[in-house]
Amino acid sequence: PNQTAPMAILLPRVVLLGFVYIVTAVFGTLAILYTVASVLWSPRRALTKQRRDAPPSCLLDPSLGTHNYVTANGLKFHYVSSGDKTKPLMLFLHGFPEFWFSWRHQIKEFSKDYHVVAIDMRGYNETERPTKRSDYAVDILRKDIVDLVPALGYKTCILVAHDWGGAVAWAVAAKNPELVEKLIVMNCPHPRIFRKFVNGGSIGQILKSNYMFTFQLPWLPEFVIGLHDYQALYDCFQGKKMGVHNKASFPPSLVEAYKYVFSKPGALTGPINYYRCMFTQPSKLPSGPLMVPTLLIWGDDDAALDKKMADMHTSVGTNVVVKHIPNCSHWVQQDAADTVNQYMREFLEESG
Repeated sequence: PNQTAPMAILLPRVVLLGFVYIVTAVFGTLAILYTVASVLWSPRRALTKQRRDAPPSCLLDPSLGTHNYVTANGLKFHYVSSGDKTKPLMLFLHGFPEFWFSWRHQIKEFSKDYHVVAIDMRGYNETERPTKRSDYAVDILRKDIVDLVPALGYKTCILVAHDWGGAVAWAVAAKNPELVEKLIVMNCPHPRIFRKFVNGGSIGQILKSNYMFTFQLPWLPEFVIGLHDYQALYDCFQGKKMGVHNKASFPPSLVEAYKYVFSKPGALTGPINYYRCMFTQPSKLPSGPLMVPTLLIWGDDDAALDKKMADMHTSVGTNVVVKHIPNCSHWVQQDAADTVNQYMREFLEESG
């Protein structure tokens, strides 16, 4: 038998994993040094955590909808829904480190015209958390959504996604286009574009993606994020480098909602397992063009993803619209909610 073809497939994978392990070792070492320095410099301050027994009031706001549970792909999912159930389904998929609440501005805006459903993704918040790392591979996450749509009583949906939710949404639209009437993705490149950009020698993107490599390590990422009472979450949303620009749309006080969710025992491991599977269990998407009408919204000041990738998406399909939002962070649907809602509505109306 001819062994050339299998070797041709295997060799790039071996090279990729070798590269991942080397870069993980570099960034992992830096993370360990940072952790040791933080703890030694001020042990009490670094290790003390505030007790959070009750959710902050913003998570109990009845104007955001009702809390429900549904079983799909063998898992119990928590979601918040609003709007008339006889109207089309608009399904929201969040990213990391987020949960359903990140769609609060869109829930209020679109519940007038759609039955909006914002889920907690697999392993997040009140949705069940499988313990195996392999349970967080993209193809399993895709199957979650494929099963969720009929479980919610629908045959199709308007799929709206951000960050990791975007990665799952790209997979759903590619492999199960019959489920997706229209696709809206925010600040998440198509996997093919991301690979092409990085393979093209973008050292800048590799440096921006340093956290992805650090997250390959066991337990250390969870420990680091928890230091200084989850200061990493505050820096993520409000810090100078990564944080939102529009504090009125996402005031610092709302970070407490994220600290409440991710300070629960074991709450970070499932979400970080998404990253731990991304290199070892990547999704193999069809090579052909994407057929679903697609809107890509991109906050140009994203500190994690290069904005040059956004304009490369015209090669993904024949019906892809790209909208840039200048002076806007990675957290685009929260940072520039009014503009995002406007672009969404224009796209939904223009594309029929």
